[in-house]
Amino acid sequence: MITVRTATAADLDGVVASCTALFAEDAAQRDPLRNQSWPATYAGGWASGLLADPESLVLVATTDDAVVGHLIGKFLPASEMWIAPRAELISMYVRPEVRGGGGAGQLIEAFADWARQRGAARLEVDAYASNERALRVYERHGFRPHSIQLTTD
Repeated sequence: MITVRTATAADLDGVVASCTALFAEDAAQRDPLRNQSWPATYAGGWASGLLADPESLVLVATTDDAVVGHLIGKFLPASEMWIAPRAELISMYVRPEVRGGGGAGQLIEAFADWARQRGAARLEVDAYASNERALRVYERHGFRPHSIQLTTD
């Protein structure tokens, strides 16, 4: 059974391992401009900073107290450019051996609840166009295409 909860400092190694696995499976495979050594060099400091940031949410999905997934979100308050607050789902991963067990849905729902409690008028997530599995998961939870990023190398 998968349990989702807010991460603590004790979860840092598990969060970093989950972020590293996501990077290897997704960004490192889909974008040749990604720094392949980023996880080993920077993921620990990045995740540690997010745990301390009151505008960020770090969730872990666990089974038997082992981290099997994560979600990182950021609250974006209204500003001169944006008339309403938003929340961005920055990073989410569930280990392959527990996929299909509802972990992704639990993470997304916990993120959505957190964002709505803070007053977010919109939830946002970016995903690679070729990551069809992720796109299907997000669409099942109400996300719809809104903008498209075009690139050329």
